[in-house]
Amino acid sequence: MTSPQKSTLVVINLGYGNLLSGFPHVTALLWESENHRPFKFTGALPPAPELDGIYRRWNLIYQALYRRPGWYPRIQIDQEDITNVSEVEFADICQQYIEVINQWLGAETFRNIDRQLRSHLYHDDEIQLILETDDELVRRLPWHLWDFLSDYPQAEIALSVPEYHRVKKKLHPRKKMRILAILGNDNGLDIEADRQVLSENDDAETVFLWKPSRQEVDKQLWDDRGWDILFFAGHSESEENGNGGLLAINSTEKIGISHLKLSLRKAISRGLQLAIFNSCQGLALATELADLHIPQIIVMREPVSDRVAHAFLAQFIQAFSRGYSFYLAVREARERLQGLEDKFPCASWLPIICQNPAESPIVWRQQPPPPKRNFLPRGDRTFWLTSLSITLMILIIRQLGILQGWELRLYDHLMRSRPTEPPDPRILVIEVTENDLQLRQEYSISDGTLSQVLQQLEPHEPRAIGLTIYRDFPVPPGESEWRTQMQEQDNLFAICSFPRSNEPAVRSPDVIPKNRLGFDDVLVDPDGILRRHLFFMRANPDCNTAFSLSFQLARKYLESENIFPDNQGNQNNPLKFGQAIFHPLQSPHTGGYQNIAIGGWSVMLNYRSFPIARTLTLTQVLQGDFDPNLVKDRIVLIGFTSRVNAKFFSTPYRAGKSPSEQVPGVMVQAQMVSHILSAALDGRPLIRVWLWWQEVIWVVLWSIAGSAIALYISHRGWAIAAIVIAIAILYILCYLLFLQGTWVPLLPPLLTLAIGPFLTKFLRKFLP
Repeated sequence: MTSPQKSTLVVINLGYGNLLSGFPHVTALLWESENHRPFKFTGALPPAPELDGIYRRWNLIYQALYRRPGWYPRIQIDQEDITNVSEVEFADICQQYIEVINQWLGAETFRNIDRQLRSHLYHDDEIQLILETDDELVRRLPWHLWDFLSDYPQAEIALSVPEYHRVKKKLHPRKKMRILAILGNDNGLDIEADRQVLSENDDAETVFLWKPSRQEVDKQLWDDRGWDILFFAGHSESEENGNGGLLAINSTEKIGISHLKLSLRKAISRGLQLAIFNSCQGLALATELADLHIPQIIVMREPVSDRVAHAFLAQFIQAFSRGYSFYLAVREARERLQGLEDKFPCASWLPIICQNPAESPIVWRQQPPPPKRNFLPRGDRTFWLTSLSITLMILIIRQLGILQGWELRLYDHLMRSRPTEPPDPRILVIEVTENDLQLRQEYSISDGTLSQVLQQLEPHEPRAIGLTIYRDFPVPPGESEWRTQMQEQDNLFAICSFPRSNEPAVRSPDVIPKNRLGFDDVLVDPDGILRRHLFFMRANPDCNTAFSLSFQLARKYLESENIFPDNQGNQNNPLKFGQAIFHPLQSPHTGGYQNIAIGGWSVMLNYRSFPIARTLTLTQVLQGDFDPNLVKDRIVLIGFTSRVNAKFFSTPYRAGKSPSEQVPGVMVQAQMVSHILSAALDGRPLIRVWLWWQEVIWVVLWSIAGSAIALYISHRGWAIAAIVIAIAILYILCYLLFLQGTWVPLLPPLLTLAIGPFLTKFLRKFLP
């Protein structure tokens, strides 16, 4: 037997009370398909004496309409004649009925239950809504008129008694549904039409009892093979005491549920799941049968015409046998009765399910398997609408630069999170510290002191010396000797600086050749962090070089390795240098950057962790207190590290803006030199970014993942866990790609994962 389709179950217990006194303790339990533990909500319903009066007036007119020619009710009504029936008056009372019942259910005391249910249910959820009450008048109310059911097209309501349990069953395997159809007294009725509907269904084995005796009915109910459905069509009437219903099984015999109690109990234990009473007095029969704990019953809550009863049966069997769930088949068949209401008013108000909440809804045997659900459902409009709208919204926000600050912070985080690297052995930094200046009683280092430093270094054969101290004018004493050294020492490189908006240019030393001059300008981002490496700029008279100091020093070093660059400043062309190919940043919209000034030929600076290189102090060098191997074949950088004299910069490794978290310019130059050498000689990865369309696809894929979580995981706890797992996977992928030198968007897909599931759930509640 096919397992029942999973759906959401809601059980509303009205507790004690009635329409005159109200229901002060109403509870609602909600079970989601993946969770066996329910949510519980509480509320109350106020007194509604007007409902009692409207129902009685409505019922009086309805009974009168049934006495009109052509209705052929499946009940023998023994009441006084009712005259002066007005269909206009009946239409008015029906409209009042609808308004009053929704005003009652919209009461403030009940609103918590309504609101909580709506917050947990989706527009296209299949919902079994069961109402527990033993109040006879409340059971007769047309609960399907509640606005709540109109908002959820796959929900159907059922009635239940307050007490129920599950009967232990001994099931017999069978391929087809077994239906026991009792066709009783048909005086004035077309029961043959019901028989034809049941007999035409090839997926069921139907046994018909035509006007049987009580003994024949009893015998069939005891059948060892058991039954799935018990069906009755014919006349029925009230018992004399008004407490139950009688079935006219033939033209002379009438029996009640009590007459078949033992045989029905045995039939239920052998698998009887559904009883359909396509006759009148249904609720009285259902109440009696519920005491036997049958899983579900379909009855008519009021007298029903022969034509309406037949139409409901035909439409229900058709829908149920073709794959609809039990509840949806009942709703489909009930709503289609509205087409008959021009001749049979309120026809769609009549069918009602009486459910044992301890049992699962019946499923039609041999039901074809549901179509396999594609991972990306083509027909689910909310899925694609959410994925695309979230992607578009995030990309527009990103393009406007709103996310730039956060994306750059995540970039810094990824940079800091990489494994620690050792200092670059090819570089030595000579620091001019505050202590060095105090010992020499100099505010700035003099030309003579610099000459002494070069004299100490030159015998140990450094490949290149980079002076990061400006020498645009002489600093006596010793200026003459210093000028000679700058002219003659071919491995010495000096610096200049281009003019900036708030600072003038720093001119290059007039005695140093152009090929040993480099600029020390850097590109600082709007948040004050230095993340880019500037290689080339257009020379001007104040700073007569197109090359950065780091490029000049690296080129000098690599000449000894017989490695030469194939591009030296050609705009937008890549630079091949040894094993590395440097691609310049060409667009203001690059990676996490939006609308940034390019300002020359630059790439992302792939920092090493600090410390970047071995260091010596000026005093140590002047005293000769160092290992000569630290100098031989190295690039030596000389610069201030004292807070008074040096420029300081914030880096991803020290992203704060306080002085203690910044690094001096000479260390930044060391990072840039190491960046070039490590890529050219060691093949160390460079920081690359994807093209714009690759980033769009990346964000779209994660947006789809977020929407899929909402679509396929309805349990809130599991959905949140899935979102957390997806975010963790996203972070790990971004981190692994970053280790290989690829900076891919992290924040935009993270936002789609965080927002997408909630937007999908929201849209699914309100979109058809």
